[in-house]
Amino acid sequence: MLELRPEHFLRAREIVSKLTLEEAIAQLEAIPFTDLLDESGRLSEEKARELVGSGVGIVKRVYGNGVLRELAAAAREFNRLQRFLMERVGIPAIPEEEGAGGLMVPQATAFPSPLAMASTFDPGLMLRVAQAIGRQASRLGVRQLFSPVLDLCLDPRWGRCEETYGEDPRLAAAMGVSYVRGVQSQGVAATLKHFVAYGASEGGRNGANAPIGYLDLRNLVMVPFEAAVKESSPLSVMPSYNDVDGVPSHANGLLIDGVLRGEWGFSGFTVSDAEALSMLIDVQGVARGRGEAALLAITSGVDVENGYAPMRERLYWALADMVRSGRAPESVIRRAAERVVAVKVALGLFENPYVSYSGEPLEGPGDRELAREAAEKSLVLLKNDGTLPLRRGARVLLTGPSAAEGRALLFDYHLQAHRGLREEVTRVVSVLEGLRGLGLNVDFVRVSGWTSCSDEEVRAAAEAAPGHDAVVAVVGEVAGGFWLADPEVTSGEGIDRDPALPECQVRLLRELANSGAKLVTVIVSGRPLAIPDDVVRSSAAILYSFYPGEEGGNAIARALAGPVNPSGRLPVTIPASVGDLPVRYNLRRSSYSRITRRRPSAAFPFGHGLSYSRVEYSDLELTTYENGVRASFTVRNLGPLDVEEVSQLYMSAPSQAYERPRVELVGFARVPLKVNEARRVTFSVSYEALSVHLPGDRLVVPGGAYSFYVGPSSADLRLSGSVKLDEVRLRGRGGALWAAVSY
Repeated sequence: MLELRPEHFLRAREIVSKLTLEEAIAQLEAIPFTDLLDESGRLSEEKARELVGSGVGIVKRVYGNGVLRELAAAAREFNRLQRFLMERVGIPAIPEEEGAGGLMVPQATAFPSPLAMASTFDPGLMLRVAQAIGRQASRLGVRQLFSPVLDLCLDPRWGRCEETYGEDPRLAAAMGVSYVRGVQSQGVAATLKHFVAYGASEGGRNGANAPIGYLDLRNLVMVPFEAAVKESSPLSVMPSYNDVDGVPSHANGLLIDGVLRGEWGFSGFTVSDAEALSMLIDVQGVARGRGEAALLAITSGVDVENGYAPMRERLYWALADMVRSGRAPESVIRRAAERVVAVKVALGLFENPYVSYSGEPLEGPGDRELAREAAEKSLVLLKNDGTLPLRRGARVLLTGPSAAEGRALLFDYHLQAHRGLREEVTRVVSVLEGLRGLGLNVDFVRVSGWTSCSDEEVRAAAEAAPGHDAVVAVVGEVAGGFWLADPEVTSGEGIDRDPALPECQVRLLRELANSGAKLVTVIVSGRPLAIPDDVVRSSAAILYSFYPGEEGGNAIARALAGPVNPSGRLPVTIPASVGDLPVRYNLRRSSYSRITRRRPSAAFPFGHGLSYSRVEYSDLELTTYENGVRASFTVRNLGPLDVEEVSQLYMSAPSQAYERPRVELVGFARVPLKVNEARRVTFSVSYEALSVHLPGDRLVVPGGAYSFYVGPSSADLRLSGSVKLDEVRLRGRGGALWAAVSY
């Protein structure tokens, strides 16, 4: 397992001690690879001398830059850069890419989005997917990924919900730990982001202030980061754009050096989000000029400046003059450089700085099959009156803007969506291809836009519906980023908006329902969309997917037709209306106060998901043991199909000077069951998983009655029981903040 050891820091200290001040600062910079290329895509030695003549810490997006499409050519040019750096300063650069849902480069496997992976409730599957991502990165010589995103989707207006593992801190923690372990097992550094409270911004606006208190930081949004740091030892962490209580994350030494490093023991380096340091001046206004912003950031614990400005105009270069004039301590700069160089030592870059890739296929044996498995397990069946699975020989009409478009199945940090590319860089199977590949009798009527579908297209689809046994309408959002300035892009970074279907798609669904045909609504999106109540009522079945990736078309088709028994569960709450926001399953009791008429309402609750089978829960037994509580129960598959049942354990804990949610997820398990098979499932909930931070920086398991509930969703809790616990005070805790499971 990749980890930092004392000998890595000893070697790093020796290396950094021999560097000039400028060479030490150079290790604190991340530069896009394209800044070093000439017009033909070749490394420019003139630019290299000018920009990285003193060295560089990280080279960003060597392959996923949108300029060099041939991977072998990019590898050759990067090797030329590494040779230049080794000859010039003797310190290699770290080649970096994005990798939240697959390596964000041409030919890489486009796995389901993180929110889709969270829908699997399967950390073991997440581990296998992350190992595949790490293998592909390692094959290209990529040694750092700016992933995973451990922010919570607390407001679905936020466009980056698709990059998260949902709204629950323990689910996000379990998936994040698996991601880091999987990637770093392949010799690639993971980067936790965005530290912290990025998903709790005002109004869901990207990078806005997060109005969140200290205890909610500790008990809610920090939980996935704490677990990942303590359980999986990531080598890097990225602070967030937002403020927390008015203090920008990139200037928050209390959280970075105090909690992250001092309390949790994080030993890697931190890297700023892109241009976040300049935002200290021109957005947040907490610094007056480059030098003040640089000093504020580096003394708060931000090691690496990640930006797009010309190298010598970067903020950290102002530190050289500040050191010479006595306004900045040189020791802080060298300590940051030591952390960066220590990671390079741990990665083995000094022994092997070059890339050996020469053009072989990037996808390994089984990668595409793994992508399909993950996509299949991520699909959430919200409603079904028996129309699904489609019967053999049924005549089906397929329509909707996402039905025949492969890019509609990709999230923002898949390369094609991220760059707004019209041509495929990875083969993506559409829903139309998937259905036809199963040999179904499918007619197709195209609807050409997500926000611009015309009355004529809607009318044509509705007129074609009669005479079909079912109409499958694939609707939702198309992903991208604010930089694309594309009006059709309705989800992704900076695409913050009301979480609702575009009006023309709602009109399409209503017209199809009025046609008299059985309507099967398939929604593909990057956030939980409020579905109009009349559309829910008029749909015979609703299948939801949070961007299933390159095999999404096959996965959706197999779930509609029956070869796949849907088993995904909602990692977020689907609101009944936009006006109800925020709506989460774990809101506090006061959100449902009797002194207001406006109470949050869910159309479909967290954890919800149907299958084509019936599963029975029985015989809950609660016992205490030396370090917590055990909950055991029996699940039985009544058929008619084999199933993977996602069993969920919730608790209602006593509030003690800090108001707790009505229920909190503390454990979950994906349990495979043959027809008529029964299994005994046991969750072991440790005191650490039960603990809560209380006023006065007390970490406590409050004394009192604890109610535990078991069921297939947060709103379908079929078994319950309670135990009484004495108060337990903890000095600290490890990272396993969710229940261990056996069955």
